[in-house]
Amino acid sequence: MSIADELAKKHKAISVAEFFEKNRHLLGFDTKQKALLTCVKEAVDNAIDACEEYNYINMKKGNKIEWPEITVWVKKAERAYAVMENEEEEFFELIKKEGKFQVIHKGKPIRAKKVSGNSKEYLIEDKKVVISENKKLDVFVDGKKKRLIEKITKYKIVILDNGPGIIKQQIPNIFGKMLYGSKFYRLKQSRGQQGIGIHASVLYAQLTTGMPAKIISKTGKGKAVGMEIMIDISKNEPEVISEWEEEKFPYEHGTKVELVIEGKYVSKGEKSVYEYIRRTSIINPHVTFTFYDPDGNKFVFKRKINQLPKEPKEIKPHPHGLELGILMRMLKNSNKKNLKQFLTTELSRVTPKVASEIIDRLGLKNKKPNELNRVEVESLLKALHKSDIKRPPTDCLSPIGEEGLKKSLTKELKPEFIVAKTRRPEVYRGMPFQVETAIAYGGEIKSPEIMRFANRIPLQYDASSCAITKAIQSIDWRRYGVDTSGSGTPQGPIVIVVHIVSVWVPYTSEGKTAIASYPIILKEIKLSLQECARSLYRFLAGKRRAADAKKRINLFENYIPILAEDLSEILGIKKERIVKDLEKILKGGRVEEG
Repeated sequence: MSIADELAKKHKAISVAEFFEKNRHLLGFDTKQKALLTCVKEAVDNAIDACEEYNYINMKKGNKIEWPEITVWVKKAERAYAVMENEEEEFFELIKKEGKFQVIHKGKPIRAKKVSGNSKEYLIEDKKVVISENKKLDVFVDGKKKRLIEKITKYKIVILDNGPGIIKQQIPNIFGKMLYGSKFYRLKQSRGQQGIGIHASVLYAQLTTGMPAKIISKTGKGKAVGMEIMIDISKNEPEVISEWEEEKFPYEHGTKVELVIEGKYVSKGEKSVYEYIRRTSIINPHVTFTFYDPDGNKFVFKRKINQLPKEPKEIKPHPHGLELGILMRMLKNSNKKNLKQFLTTELSRVTPKVASEIIDRLGLKNKKPNELNRVEVESLLKALHKSDIKRPPTDCLSPIGEEGLKKSLTKELKPEFIVAKTRRPEVYRGMPFQVETAIAYGGEIKSPEIMRFANRIPLQYDASSCAITKAIQSIDWRRYGVDTSGSGTPQGPIVIVVHIVSVWVPYTSEGKTAIASYPIILKEIKLSLQECARSLYRFLAGKRRAADAKKRINLFENYIPILAEDLSEILGIKKERIVKDLEKILKGGRVEEG
């Protein structure tokens, strides 16, 4: 046997689930904090998409709108504490599961030596440890009460929506088979793109806690269907652990997703779950969000507008964005009778006249789409790229719009000044996209904030590598009266919002955290922000003029008594009257003659 034969035995194929099991950092699960946020984000994105699509169909049928309602719970899946030996060293862990405490010392469980009522006695490193749980939990080591440090690492995430629900047959694949979904092949604006997100969350849950995802779905009258789903990693296939019927469900239709994961929860800050939901409510003002944090605090972000976003339409691939391999595959799989029919029906904006001219020039008139060889396909692609073909249609995009953006930001931020701009659609790689921006200043805003969005999704990580950040930093903000303190980003009571919508957002990774720096995208963001900045400059200049005028008036007021005294001597009028008249003039009034 040759060495090549021996090496060949080691080769084998892996499933996409197996690949992402080893490379979960690509999906946004590289830290516990980011992982928890990613799981919430993927489930919420799917819920909003489902609610919107349900209402678009409802409206076409003449039914009333059922405004989207999304509820999010982040619960402690277990109570865990660290009992400290001293200020820096941990003695043992205390974990409560299913109502019972487990003592863990150096990675091993310790059994109680004695049980008396609500107290348990242990012997750890020759020290007497007593744990009692009455109204509160107390730990004593050799008679001394010890400080407990909460150490929660496992959380239950629950997402509930009032969307259409999911039919029973589809639940396993939708949650248990990676790259299964309805959005990958559609060229229309949507939050999901790759068919990875929610499956990755299910995969992460079973990797870190070994627990299945719990799905409850109701599609109308009757009982809801419940399933526990896991992913068979080697096959990338769903595995149904259990199945049942659910008697109670909060809505007539909708979906509830439960995941138990290992994560880290932070209550506030740019990368927190709270901030994700807050920003999602700003960029989706037609949705009501309710959030319950691990301590049971309730936060409600009410719907801000009574208008659904415009429904984006699906479009065909544009010739100017095609690459050779993609066109070869499309031609090979086509069932069209002739090449002209293929060009005019399978591609966007190719008219019968343009198709005929190209086919005649290349001598492909009698060829069927699947009969073209590589050289002929390459010639066809070059001809398409050089042809004067209209830009892709833009009804596939659904921006918020200037008024919607201003109204949502005003209700949330309560600024003194706000301006919003929506640019006309542009194209990168044949893909239509649109940029909208806003700047809010003053009022209740106390510190600078940059909000990045793509297809109505907040982007909270990888800001430094994002096209939005780079475009912001490329602007000389001092020209517009805004201080940067040498950082390149605006400082002071200012919020900058940038939102990009596209049929295919060019994210830098599968985790959907940052946007790639295509020159045309950078240009559009910069131009839009500069439009907003000019309006801000006029507002700030007006404020400065008013402040200067007030300063001059205040200065003059200080000299009124001296001036009145001199005028009194010259005119022979009482000083008190002159003071009164001068103060009246300063306020814009008139005085009597004489």
